[in-house]
Amino acid sequence: MKMKKMTWAWMLACALPTFAVAQQDYTLQGQVGKLDKPAKAYLRLKYDGKEHIDSVEMNKGKFTFKGTIQSPMEAHLRIIHDDKPFDPAKPMKQDILPFFIEGKAIKFVAKDSIQNAIISGSPLNAENEAVNAMLKPIYAQYDALDAEYKSKSLADQQDPKYIQTLEERAAIIQQETVDAKMAFVAKNPGSYMALMAFNSTLPPEFDALAAEKVFATLDPAIQNTILGRELAARIATVKKTQDGVEAPNFTQPDVDGNPVSLSDYRGKYVLIDFWASWCAPCRRENPNLVKSYAKYQKNGFEILGVSMDKAADKAKWLKAIQDDGLTWKQVGDLKGWDNEAGVLYDIKAIPMNFLVDPEGKIIAKYLRGEELDEKLHEIFGE
Repeated sequence: MKMKKMTWAWMLACALPTFAVAQQDYTLQGQVGKLDKPAKAYLRLKYDGKEHIDSVEMNKGKFTFKGTIQSPMEAHLRIIHDDKPFDPAKPMKQDILPFFIEGKAIKFVAKDSIQNAIISGSPLNAENEAVNAMLKPIYAQYDALDAEYKSKSLADQQDPKYIQTLEERAAIIQQETVDAKMAFVAKNPGSYMALMAFNSTLPPEFDALAAEKVFATLDPAIQNTILGRELAARIATVKKTQDGVEAPNFTQPDVDGNPVSLSDYRGKYVLIDFWASWCAPCRRENPNLVKSYAKYQKNGFEILGVSMDKAADKAKWLKAIQDDGLTWKQVGDLKGWDNEAGVLYDIKAIPMNFLVDPEGKIIAKYLRGEELDEKLHEIFGE
């Protein structure tokens, strides 16, 4: 897949087998024209949450990098052609080549710039090109859709009906893309590119149980790459809060310091609402919660507010509760984004909520606006 599409935002998970990680030695040899000092080549890798950058001076167009990696991964080569200081008034296009690094002797040959280099000696990069070729006709449909939109008049571009047709056609292309990638995954369980393809199909909200089954079909060596382990961790996290699973229990102090547990609400429908006094979208959402609570509390509906405020903002939290008329129970350990319940539920943005049924199972999440009222009407009726 094209490297520009490889900043994969969605990473997933499941339990991994115990499988030793084999270190891989690599050698990168490049020839970029006749570039010489002060031109330099830079190699950038990112793993263990950190960037790792190495550099060498160009020597008659040649450069060499050697090292060890734990598994195949994304990498970037960049060539700085001279030592002129950066001029923000005259920004120059950077000469960068994204590629996959693996335990091989990989060669890069280009006449003038690394971004135009031909890569050899790397089965993984060759496979990436093959996957790109497979997906190219599908991606071309996006380009055609974009060209069509740009050709329309401003009135047409703002026409809701036309926008809807664009979204519907884009959704069809998106599904075609996913189908093509998943077909590749099914046919190539031992391929790192299959892992990349599968990973790229997963949106922020996905079916973790279904994803876990697909992940299990990949070879153990692929599962145990750096990306594979990240995917496994993500699946496990999403699985904990997926519809149909038991909501993880937690206990936190209320505004008076008394401990309150989620398990205290067994037998009732309860909305776990993660919010903060400083969160404008949360504050805008609060009137909807107040409305739903007043309407359905008599039916056994409860809300448990969980604050993502810090200890320094406790007074603001208490004031927000009063100002917004939040009459249900509010708890918080006042650790901000490190709130233990927030970590347990993998809260990355707020407002975020989970609707839990009387048996303690999650039945819906991220219910905003009228969606919560509609869900409660579905459960309780008028």
